[in-house]
Amino acid sequence: MLDVRGKRVALIGYGVSNKALCDYLIQEGATPVIRCAQPVDVPDGAVGAFGNDYLDTKEEIVFRSPSVRPDRIVGDYVTTEADYALGLCNGFKIGISGSDGKTTTTTLVHQMLCQGGKTAFLGGNIGFPLIRYVPLARQGDYLVAELSSFQLMDLTATLDIGAVTNISENHLDWHTDMDEYILAKSRLLENSRLAVLNYDDPAVRKLPAEHAVYFSLQDLSCLVGKLDVFHIVGGKICFNDVPLFPVSHICLKGEFNLQNVLCAVACTYGIVGREACHYVARHFCGVSGRMEGVGTVNGVKFVCSAIDSTPTRTSKTLSAFDKARTVCILGGYDKNLSYDLLKDAVRDLKGVVLCGENSGKIEKSINRHATRVNTLDEAVAVAYKLASPGDVVILSPASASFDMFKNYREKARCFKDAVGRLLK
Repeated sequence: MLDVRGKRVALIGYGVSNKALCDYLIQEGATPVIRCAQPVDVPDGAVGAFGNDYLDTKEEIVFRSPSVRPDRIVGDYVTTEADYALGLCNGFKIGISGSDGKTTTTTLVHQMLCQGGKTAFLGGNIGFPLIRYVPLARQGDYLVAELSSFQLMDLTATLDIGAVTNISENHLDWHTDMDEYILAKSRLLENSRLAVLNYDDPAVRKLPAEHAVYFSLQDLSCLVGKLDVFHIVGGKICFNDVPLFPVSHICLKGEFNLQNVLCAVACTYGIVGREACHYVARHFCGVSGRMEGVGTVNGVKFVCSAIDSTPTRTSKTLSAFDKARTVCILGGYDKNLSYDLLKDAVRDLKGVVLCGENSGKIEKSINRHATRVNTLDEAVAVAYKLASPGDVVILSPASASFDMFKNYREKARCFKDAVGRLLK
């Protein structure tokens, strides 16, 4: 266990996770040294070190923000708030990652555990920083963590279950290439006692895992006895040859969401059983900012899917709608991804509105008429004019939100506010 008492400990960056970590370290008797390019408010018990040389650490123990690559930092011990907290926390630990769907899957897992009567905590990239649960979690409790590739790059903590929903192009503005991105995802499995893997995704299926259970939209009855599988047989979700509940009972719409439910059931069925999984599948209809209905104006329905930060995710989202009756708002911060996948996804849409720093790049890729605007308010107004009663206007950026917003949640709030102003 890492001993921080009486030591000066560097915090590279001072976002949500490192702020929570700073408070914890002070309580543990350490002196956090907050290192940032720009000055920030420093709490009592910590010190600040600001300027362009903030990465030139003098402390032996370094906690990096997930936004900072570990190879940019010199230190005897470099880690993250998430890895440190996972190592300290008591209880059964479930880590979930993937290019798409991990927020929905993580939420489903948490709700299934709670429905099954377990004390479960939700954190990581969703909910609260994991360090918050160190004094709260007890043996017999459950910790469910959404983990990004940034956090997985130097993960050392052991997990009971590690799940990977899927792998597609993502975060290539941060990772050197796809090989490094996939390697980061694989670290989750290296440190997990049981892997839960998407059989339908070739990149995921190839990830090395000593003990694994698979989930699939296919009928994999031919593999039962060779592999443990959660799959679709005769319109029902089954574990191997045991029927659990009908697919038609699932509230979430779209094939991709069916994969998310399968993954969550694979993580929890052995813990809480069929009834808890079935109940949540029937009643959980989505996380905020993910295919979330936010209002109807003169017959035009507005849907917020601001969390869709990749072309893959947007393509899957659009597949759940009647494209001839759909207007989509695209664009945001460029993660150095290819947008060629969007060409087919948006070809038959009623309208496309582009808003964000990568609007020009997306427009070249989709090769169809689109209206470019400068603000999200303008995008909502233009999309509304393009729509007719019975149509859907959806915000599904296929991009991150950092060009104009702090995160997708802020973008979602601004979208909802803009829709609200149409109602006045």
